[in-house]
Amino acid sequence: MFLDLSHQIALRQLGALDGATRLVILHPNYLNQHVLIEQLLQLAPVVYVRFTGSRLAHAQAETQLQAALVEQTGQNRLDTVHTLVLDECDRVLSSEFDVFLPQLAVSVGAARVFVITRRVPQCVISSETLRGQTRFLPTETGLLLWDYAQRPTTQVLLEVRAFGSGGVLLNGQPITNWDGVLPRALFFYLVDQGMATRNQIFETFWSKLNTHEATNVFHVTKRKVSEVLGTDLTTFQAGFYRISPNIELSYDAATFNEMAQRSAVLSPEEALLPLRQAVALYKGPFLTSITMDWVKARRQELLQTYGEALVSLAKLYEQGGKPHEALGLYLRAIMTNRQREDLAAAVMRLYRELQLRADALLVYERLRETLVNALNMQPAAFVQELAAEIRREVDAGYA
Repeated sequence: MFLDLSHQIALRQLGALDGATRLVILHPNYLNQHVLIEQLLQLAPVVYVRFTGSRLAHAQAETQLQAALVEQTGQNRLDTVHTLVLDECDRVLSSEFDVFLPQLAVSVGAARVFVITRRVPQCVISSETLRGQTRFLPTETGLLLWDYAQRPTTQVLLEVRAFGSGGVLLNGQPITNWDGVLPRALFFYLVDQGMATRNQIFETFWSKLNTHEATNVFHVTKRKVSEVLGTDLTTFQAGFYRISPNIELSYDAATFNEMAQRSAVLSPEEALLPLRQAVALYKGPFLTSITMDWVKARRQELLQTYGEALVSLAKLYEQGGKPHEALGLYLRAIMTNRQREDLAAAVMRLYRELQLRADALLVYERLRETLVNALNMQPAAFVQELAAEIRREVDAGYA
């Protein structure tokens, strides 16, 4: 089975770290941090510290570090350590960790420190010294994995994740308080549209209000969005509200669409990477926390694109002689549209190829049941014929 794309990138970048990198932050948005720990523990000699407790002060973190040093090396000196791995750093208060980490960076000498956390330590952004020797790993902007230490601090980085319930990061820090449901919904609408007229906004959010009332509510809501972000999200130009040029926007749904569209005009070999990126970006249905009509329409559109991306990727793996990988992708694609007979047939053929004919017949029965219940019709003739062939092979004693 092929490795997760972000994990492949992480392994490659881990092996390519240069000598100037003394501090490595496992990216807080990298979901497979625990998988990479196994690789880190092979970087002998290594000291592994897993913080315990909660809301730790920097002195408590230091005590736990010293205890781990004595237990694993027989002494409490950091200058003999080659690699130091700090796990569950979230247990240390953010403000306290911003004291602990710079002090540690000075005392470890030539050792390399790996930090495993689900938040971005602000000290590695604010300290010019730390920024110069820090890397986030893995980094891939196409997967919304930014190296916060190695990008300019003069422009606001706004990371928007609309797949799933929806989340927003501003310069690596999560935004959790939106001062109401409406500002959050307007924010996601403006980001998703990219550019929108006032009439489009009013029709979407306040179609039952007159223009004067809608204008007042809109400006109040837009001001709340700006207050939450600490900067203006949009600028008004040529009759359109557009994302402000002061913001560097990293938006998963837009990147997903871009990757899917790009793959359609590339050769099979070139299309593989953008398709894998598109599939990796889709973390679930679009904005499940918002029930507005525009969200429902966008959700269905993106689901369809996701299904097509899965099918395209499955075909590439099938053509490349990787039936197991292809089968997994086809099965995921079926979940986006259970009535697609071509997908059911593709899965049945692969199950047959893998000597899993009973599973192939189960796929056929599920398809038949779905079509009968939803449309009162039987599967197409070519699917029925394929099922009949497989059934005859089962009767003849094939697996």
